[in-house]
Amino acid sequence: MSEDFNNLRAMSMDELIFKYDQLAKHTQVGTNHYYDEINRRYNEQSAKVIVKLTKWITIMTFVMTIATIINIFIAYYD
Repeated sequence: MSEDFNNLRAMSMDELIFKYDQLAKHTQVGTNHYYDEINRRYNEQSAKVIVKLTKWITIMTFVMTIATIINIFIAYYD
């Protein structure tokens, strides 16, 4: 029997993992199980790369903003 939506949402991560592990002992899986895990890992890896690139874009935007401000001062006071 399954939990209702609100009880499921209220479970901690540890409780969910425990429930999953208990059910997994008695469950047969197909190839989609492994395919889904491969996709999950690929998405997790992609997300890490995107976060890293976003940090670099932020840094470079800051550098360009400072360079533009300096350029304005040089052009105005020259």
